[in-house]
Amino acid sequence: MDGVLNVNKPSGITSHDVIDALRRASGQKEVGHAGTLDPLADGVLLCLLGRATRLTPYLQELPKAYRGVIQFGIRTTTQDAEGEVFYQAPAPHLTLEQVRAAAKQFVGRIMQIPPMYSALRFQGKKLHELAREGKEVPRQPRPVHIYRLEILGFEPGDYPIATFEVECSKGTYVRTLASDIGDAVGTGAYLKQLTRTAIGQFRLEDACTLDELTNAEQVQQHLIPIAEALTHLPQWTPTPAVLERLKHGNYVQAEHPLWTPGGHVVVLDSEGKVALMARWLPPLLRPVRVIQG
Repeated sequence: MDGVLNVNKPSGITSHDVIDALRRASGQKEVGHAGTLDPLADGVLLCLLGRATRLTPYLQELPKAYRGVIQFGIRTTTQDAEGEVFYQAPAPHLTLEQVRAAAKQFVGRIMQIPPMYSALRFQGKKLHELAREGKEVPRQPRPVHIYRLEILGFEPGDYPIATFEVECSKGTYVRTLASDIGDAVGTGAYLKQLTRTAIGQFRLEDACTLDELTNAEQVQQHLIPIAEALTHLPQWTPTPAVLERLKHGNYVQAEHPLWTPGGHVVVLDSEGKVALMARWLPPLLRPVRVIQG
């Protein structure tokens, strides 16, 4: 089976647990995903089967959307509800207007310091492994883009709660965003709950649950064809002779008004199936990843 599954990951399990369940259901080992969700988070998880696993980089780059809850006056070691509380101070003075004003500071291109509890590596070791050893190492700020950040609601109290929606680029740590908003209002905060509502064109309302994916037949029914999963990129069907040249690693001269210099192009065969991924460096189209054998 080759294709993409839009899965609604439940809270309380890891993204890898979902992959294991799909391997058992589908009966094949070649299963991956395009963008990890933390165990306490739920929502859209794109899972890739068969040849679709070769397309991870092109799906990971899609923008993501989330809905979540921030609680103020509390800081945790992981910046979310999974960590231990190491700071707690009531913040009954905090208002909705203050939170919205602080959130505006984070819209656009920002620099974000990755959390210690993450899968990034430092000198060959994952940061979360170092964190569990009680170590903290310097992390370089990384550019991310917050396309939209909206505070939807606010519940005042000793430890106020705000609900929000955010649309952001790949690589954004939403729990770090929540913690940074807490720092900006001077109370501290952590991410209490998070749901991923979309990855690019893949929406939560269209996602299937693991209960709907218990055997190979069900997996096949919900499988999205590779070409359909790549509709965010331009697609092109060359002649059979040109396709063979590309599949053998040869550059070809080609152009199209919808292509972006330096951008990727999905190259299809005569049946509309994805044959390979190419990159357009005018005037040449350069093959970068062959999908068909």
